[in-house]
Order: sequence, then C-alpha cells, then structure tokens
Amino acid sequence: MSPRLKSHGTIVAEEINSDPGFREEWDKTALGRLVAAELIGYRADHKLSQRALGERLGCSQPYVAKLESGEHNPDIETLVGISRALGIEFMIDIAPAAARPRLVTKAVAARHQRHQRDGVSVVMGATARARRAA
Repeated sequence: MSPRLKSHGTIVAEEINSDPGFREEWDKTALGRLVAAELIGYRADHKLSQRALGERLGCSQPYVAKLESGEHNPDIETLVGISRALGIEFMIDIAPAAARPRLVTKAVAARHQRHQRDGVSVVMGATARARRAA
C-alpha cells in the first residue's frame, strides 16, 4: 500500500501549527505570495512565458522567476510597475494587530491622498487611533 499523500495546504498548515519560525516567515511573505499568484495567473491567462512577461514589465526573466517564487516581498516601486504594465490592482491595508483592518474602498480612497504616478493611481493615508496613556 502506498502512503497517503498530503496536499500542499495540509503540509503548510501542519508546519504553521508546529513551527513558530515557519509561521513567522509564512506571515512575513504573504504579500510576496499574493503577487506571485497574480503574476502566474496573468501569465497563464495571457499564455506568456516568463521572458515575455518580463518584457511587458521591463525586467529580466530571472527577476520574474524571483517574483513568481513568492519568497520575497516586492517593494512599492515593483508593485507600481506591475500595476502600470499589467493593470493589476493591489490593495494593502496595514493596521495594528488589535485593530480591524479597513480595506481601501473607493469611499476610503476619496478621503485620502491620491497620487498619479507613471500612469498608476496610488492612494496613501493613515489614521491615528486614540491612544491610551500608559
């Protein structure tokens, strides 16, 4: 009898639950994995090689491979370039762990700074929450 095969999700869940170091790294690279999935999906939908995608992005095939690995978080300039070249929209909501994140909706974006940059709209804003005296 062959041993029972585990899915990728099952293996990752087991590692997250048993290895705090793995969980920390997994959480840190969430943005990188999201970008990787978007790029791989775009490439598949448009039947492109990594080299052809790199040409659209203005970067090399090895850099596309690095982005698609999901092992590193891209910087804001990279996200701007991907959005401009491919039309992919990224929303990033950063909040304290105890706070409920507010996704960047059009209503939220209207209340914050909007910058046009290289053909891409970038919305930036911050909200100071009431702080208790220590």
